[in-house]
Amino acid sequence: MSKLTVGNVRISGMAACVPTKIEENIDLPIFSSRQEAEKVIASTGIERHRCVDDGVTASDLSVMAVQSLLRDLGWESGEVDCLLYVCTSRDFIAPQTACILQDRLGLRNDCYVMDLPLGCSGWVYGMSVIASMMSHGSFKRGLLIAAETNTRNRSRKDRTVRPLFGDAATVTALEFDAGAPVMSFMFGVDGSGYQAVWAKHGGMRFPADVESVREVKIEPGIIRKGTDMVVNGMDVFAFAIKTPPKAIKEFISEFNIDVDNIDYLLLHQANKFIDEKIRKSLKFPPGKVPYCLEDFGNVTSASIPLTMVTRCASALKSQRCHFLACGFGVGLAWATMEFETDRINVSKLVEYNA
Repeated sequence: MSKLTVGNVRISGMAACVPTKIEENIDLPIFSSRQEAEKVIASTGIERHRCVDDGVTASDLSVMAVQSLLRDLGWESGEVDCLLYVCTSRDFIAPQTACILQDRLGLRNDCYVMDLPLGCSGWVYGMSVIASMMSHGSFKRGLLIAAETNTRNRSRKDRTVRPLFGDAATVTALEFDAGAPVMSFMFGVDGSGYQAVWAKHGGMRFPADVESVREVKIEPGIIRKGTDMVVNGMDVFAFAIKTPPKAIKEFISEFNIDVDNIDYLLLHQANKFIDEKIRKSLKFPPGKVPYCLEDFGNVTSASIPLTMVTRCASALKSQRCHFLACGFGVGLAWATMEFETDRINVSKLVEYNA
C-alpha cells in the first residue's frame, strides 16, 4: 500500500484564474440538435466551460493567479523558496514551464522549481510532493500551481470532448509550520489503462508527422487529429465508478478517519453522475460535496482547488475546515488526501482577458 503522512506544513492561501470567454454547451454547434445538447448536460452536469483564446497558455493564467495570491498574502516574490507546476499542457516539450515561471514571477535564481506533468490526480500528488519537500524546514514558503488549457489540445469538432473540458489555473500557497496538522495521502495507478485518456501522437513513441496533424472524420460529430486528446468514455466510466470509491474507503479505514468530522469531500470533477455515485456509496450528505463543474467543466488537475476557491471560500476564510479529497483519471492514476485548513486567505477569482 502506497501511503504517506506529512507534518509541519500548512496551507496559507489559494487563488484561481479562468479565461473570460464562456462556451454554453446548449449552444455548441457540434450537436445535431438542442435535445442532444440537453442530454449531454443532464448526463454530465456540465452546463458551460471557460476557454482561452489562441496563443494563451496555462502558464499565462498561472501568472495572474500567483500574482493575485502573493499580493493578498503580502508575500514578496523573493520569499518563495519552491514552486511546483502541475500541468500536461505545458508551454514547450522543453524546457520545463516552471523555469519560465521563475523568471516571469520574479522568483529568486536559487528557487527550487519543477514541472509535474500529471493529470486529474495532479493536485493531490503535487501536494504530497511539495509538502514532503517543505516538511523539514529548509523551504519556508512554497507555491503549488495546478493548471490546464484543455481546450488547446482537444478537437473543437469532437462532441465527445468539447462539451466536457475547460481551462483554469490555480495556486496553493504553503508555509512551514512546526505545529501544523498532519496531511495524509494514499496513491494508486493502473498503467494498463493509459489509453483511456491519451493523445497518441506528439511524443517520442509516435512523433507528430503530416498524417497526425490532418483532421480525420471518425464518425458524425467526431473529427480530430492524431495529436488531439481522446477520451474513451466507457473505459473512464468503468474505472471511475469502481476504483475511487474503493480507494477512499480504504483510506478511511487505514487512517481511522471519522467521516462525521469531515467538513467537505472534494472529488475530481469530470462528470457529476459519476461523482454522485461515489458520494452516495460513501454516504456523504450532498451539502458536504461541493461542485463547480457546472460552470467550469473538467479542468483536470485544477478541479479540486478551483472548487475550493469558488465554492468553499467563505468557510475557508472564516473557520477551521477538515477535508477529504480524491483526484482520479489520466494514467490511470488516483490519489486520496486528508488535510485541514484554518482561516486561510482565498483570493477573489481572477478572470484573464487576453
